[in-house]
Amino acid sequence: MTWRNVRGAMKTGRRALLESIAVRAGEIALGYFRHVAPERKNDRTLVTQADREVETYVASALASADPGAGIVGEEGTGRAGQGGRCYVIDPIDGTSAFVDGLPTWCICIGQVEDGEAVAGVVHLPAAAETYSAAAGEAWWNGSRLPLLGDAPRLGDPFVAMDSKAHRRHRLDALAKVRSLGSAAYHAALVARGAARAALLGDVRVWDLAAPGALLAAVGGTLEFLDGDPVRLGDLLDGRPLAGDVLVGSPASVAELRALLRG
Repeated sequence: MTWRNVRGAMKTGRRALLESIAVRAGEIALGYFRHVAPERKNDRTLVTQADREVETYVASALASADPGAGIVGEEGTGRAGQGGRCYVIDPIDGTSAFVDGLPTWCICIGQVEDGEAVAGVVHLPAAAETYSAAAGEAWWNGSRLPLLGDAPRLGDPFVAMDSKAHRRHRLDALAKVRSLGSAAYHAALVARGAARAALLGDVRVWDLAAPGALLAAVGGTLEFLDGDPVRLGDLLDGRPLAGDVLVGSPASVAELRALLRG
């Protein structure tokens, strides 16, 4: 995508801009999918050349389209902004799934203003899914998402959670659990109404900014296990969150909290 195309997308709306950047970033990542060598970062998590190239592209596209905004990226991109506006990039959320050849990794771009997630995109190139939100509306593959609880539920309800949740909690009270390798995708599934709720562990701001905008648009919430809300504006330095995060409607989060504590 040329910079002229990016600026043109910005004129048609924030959601269109973020989707267009994410789709191009997905094309870059797909060029490495299923034939890439991973490395270990200092925190022992995985990183690949695809992560780095995607973040470089997304940061450059955003800087061109919105020069006054700050940028925070998982792989080290950082730029101070003006007016309390910042883009948060997770170039590949679910790098382990990406390395394993699973299709549940995603590209996340979130816009945070004055500490709140106001727009975002969670794009799964290998699964052909795009979630996006802006102006108080959330969308999935071109269809607007209803408020949580307003749409009829298809299939059995499940809770999405990270692969290490069983080490921290007794899960026998939960009817069905799925772990798909991406915190952002888990949260997006909650926003779509596919998952009843989600439990996210070992997450940072780049895991939450984009899906946070989706959840805000459909009446969802991000809360710590003790009930405190997650404040994204306090996490833009990239620090790990101190504890698990519950995702869902206020009712489903309260239900999941009670089950985990019970």
